[in-house]
Amino acid sequence: MEDFVQNNKLTILGKLTAGLLHEIRNPLSVIKLNLDYMKMFENELSDEINESISSSIKAFERINFIISDVLDFTRKSSENLKPVSVNEVTHRTIEIINITASKKRINIIKELDESISPILASENKLLQVFINLVNNAIEASNENSNIIIKTKNLNLDNRKKVLWEVQDFGCGIKPEDKEKILNGFFTNKTQGTGIGLTVCKRLLDEINAEFNFESEYGKGSRFYVIFNPMTEIK
Repeated sequence: MEDFVQNNKLTILGKLTAGLLHEIRNPLSVIKLNLDYMKMFENELSDEINESISSSIKAFERINFIISDVLDFTRKSSENLKPVSVNEVTHRTIEIINITASKKRINIIKELDESISPILASENKLLQVFINLVNNAIEASNENSNIIIKTKNLNLDNRKKVLWEVQDFGCGIKPEDKEKILNGFFTNKTQGTGIGLTVCKRLLDEINAEFNFESEYGKGSRFYVIFNPMTEIK
């Protein structure tokens, strides 16, 4: 019964937001056109302004991709999967989110294993997952703290796997909330919707990746993804 109610919630969400997101795209398109127009005069503008324009264009592209993903929320993607480097997507994630981290004076520590194998995935969707999880870690962290992002090889049941994880040392998750956290529409954020982790889980389900977390209230959380490397896909 609980699964039935949850599926109905997701269906209703898709129907209610579809029209709204289409309307949001219209003013976003105007913003993008103006940014492209300003970009034409980059030789006449200062480096600071050009950097602001470039970052705004990147932000538009992220918003546009997220809108497309939510509109496609109830349908399984038919996008072709390609070999993707988990480490390269991790580097892109940190480049995008570094400004957010610096505002809270949070230090992002990378512990990336260069020997891990590529995986079959959509690079954009994997980037969306990583950005969401790292952003959550930043929001859960106190100022002047660390976040650790790690990749490494695993051997589970004599099968090779690739681990990606983000660990924070922030507020953690209350024991009574742990069972709710991945079910969707649950959040402790004052301005949150609870859909972020649901989207992550659905995108990872598409490539048969395992998604889970460990958390101790008051001490921090570790969210992790276990991928099937290409060497293990037949």
